[in-house]
Amino acid sequence: MLIDTPDAKVTAELISSFAPFKVESDGVADLLFRFSGNQQLSIPDRTPDDEMEIDGLYFQVYHTAGSVTVCSKNKGTKHCFNLSADRERVTSDLTLVQPYESIFLAYFLRAAFGMASAKHRTIKLHASVIEMEGKALLFMGKSGTGKSTHSRLWQEFVPGCTLLNDDEPIVRMLNDGSVRVYGAPWSGSTPCYRNASAEVAAFVRLYQSPKNRLTPLKGVEAFASLYQSAAILRSDKENREKIITTVSDILEQTPVYRLDNRPDREAVSLTETLLV
Repeated sequence: MLIDTPDAKVTAELISSFAPFKVESDGVADLLFRFSGNQQLSIPDRTPDDEMEIDGLYFQVYHTAGSVTVCSKNKGTKHCFNLSADRERVTSDLTLVQPYESIFLAYFLRAAFGMASAKHRTIKLHASVIEMEGKALLFMGKSGTGKSTHSRLWQEFVPGCTLLNDDEPIVRMLNDGSVRVYGAPWSGSTPCYRNASAEVAAFVRLYQSPKNRLTPLKGVEAFASLYQSAAILRSDKENREKIITTVSDILEQTPVYRLDNRPDREAVSLTETLLV
């Protein structure tokens, strides 16, 4: 991602969590998209195609001739960005230098990345990731089911493991057929911004239960479990179809499990077997 800004130092300070991922490069051959600010955007005068609230920010989404315009409100202030139909240019009305724009810029880059990277067999998942010796487990589930808790218990009981991401890690299907998970500049309430990756050993969807039980999922159940955890803009048909294909490809290489669990050492022991 390349950001055109009037002051690179100030803009970098607005998105400090991106610092570990900064790349020094003279070329743009592998550029995902170019992000620019100080643009006057035309917002469609109609009902939004999608509306949502994320972490206290209210979002409205419009689709026009293949491009996507997203507007966000925070404490009475509104800003927008547009992702071009070819997914290679992002324009916004941000100045990129005002301190209050920090939350907008971080979310705009996050959303644009999710849409632009889909064509590269890449998805963001709502998950907490534990990594050990180059392999990783992704713990998925609805809010409150214990994703972060299970990762914390791993760190407490399993020597040598580390937290790779605790919110929306990036998962990519590589050309050689392997599936890898990457740290990201976003990690929810847990500050964990690691420019690192690991091979995905398994996906585990968590459910709170009075008993611990690990069950392999197949077919529709496995697909639904993974797809439901994908952080995607479902009103964008093109994006949705690419994610469906990527999820299907991933499932051919990597197993998915259901973990009914209590937050204890026994539950960790069950998922620990997946890295052996």
